[in-house]
Amino acid sequence: MAAELQNSILILDGDAESTLLFDAEIAMQAVFAEREMSVVRAWSTRPDWLNASSPELPQSLVGSGALRDADARARLNEPHRLIILSTLPAVAFPALKHRDGGAFIAPRGLRAGWSADIAERVAAECLQEPPMSPEEAASAWELLIERLQARGATVALCTTFRHVRESLELPGRQEVAALREVIRRMNLEVARLSLRTGCFVLDLDRPLAHEGGAVLGADCFGGQGRAAEIALDEFAAVVMDAIPDAVMPLETS
Repeated sequence: MAAELQNSILILDGDAESTLLFDAEIAMQAVFAEREMSVVRAWSTRPDWLNASSPELPQSLVGSGALRDADARARLNEPHRLIILSTLPAVAFPALKHRDGGAFIAPRGLRAGWSADIAERVAAECLQEPPMSPEEAASAWELLIERLQARGATVALCTTFRHVRESLELPGRQEVAALREVIRRMNLEVARLSLRTGCFVLDLDRPLAHEGGAVLGADCFGGQGRAAEIALDEFAAVVMDAIPDAVMPLETS
């Protein structure tokens, strides 16, 4: 029998979600005028690492503070009403496998909190493996979505804003073009997953692309200001569609 669902929304963040939806908690206070609905967050990871047989986080790095808020599997085991999943980290960042066991993905936002000592330690103790392909990720996401739905949770997948800016990590046209193609393929897979599983889609790409990355000062790794306003509007709309009974005022007799 499924556990009773909590009045909470879990967001497994990528870099984009962590900035674009930074004020998700405030947005929910406006949407849920009659009921309390909390927002819980953790850093996203590979979908095939979110089951009971997947590798644990490297405990030595957890103890160092390097992986604070990175235990997505523990968060996912909690009975949330709505679970929102970032798809980009699994296909854009290499897997880091620790020499003593355990594995994780380190998006920019997670790495931003590392000291120089922690960054050096991760580099010395972990081996990199290539990211998943969009097709591999989609297969793993589908299994996860079905498992979450079977226990009563509502699931939404995030698309990724197609704009990619050149940066220190992506220093040339070839790297930018390669990531843009990965995003295009993953966004197509998100649409197909929605058709196959009935999951919701938090479409961050369509409204942001409509106004343009140069205008918004945003790209696939996030943004602020007007870009965040657009993303929060989409977030609120998905929440109201996905769990309408929680939005409606309580009836009193």
